[in-house]
Amino acid sequence: MGGTMTALGLRCYECGHEYGYIGSQPHSGQCPACDSYRVSPAGKLMVTDLKQWHNATGLSKLWVYTMDEQGRQFTFEIVANDGRGKLVSVIVEGLALDPACEISLQQFPDVVSDAVAACGITELETKKISPA
Repeated sequence: MGGTMTALGLRCYECGHEYGYIGSQPHSGQCPACDSYRVSPAGKLMVTDLKQWHNATGLSKLWVYTMDEQGRQFTFEIVANDGRGKLVSVIVEGLALDPACEISLQQFPDVVSDAVAACGITELETKKISPA
């Protein structure tokens, strides 16, 4: 019945609380300090939708909409040009996060990487694009 036990380091994106979880099922998806649902993904992410925008100069934007095993929404926003993309935002339950400031967001989940690659973006960065 039980699966493999895992130990996770989790972070609340609302209050900044860092905490651990040990178990064989996905964590609850709720911060024990402030009760926010804006915490690290619980279990695997599943792509629920994909939207693209292109302009005449070759710039494009891609939104990969995902849901974790607790039913929470995570949106990955990528800007791209010539097959190279940069992750500019991850939206967790309506809260936009800068991946350059959140170490836990600097690795793409495989399901997101696969969706991005299927759109022709083969190189990905996680640094925020900032105005000069």
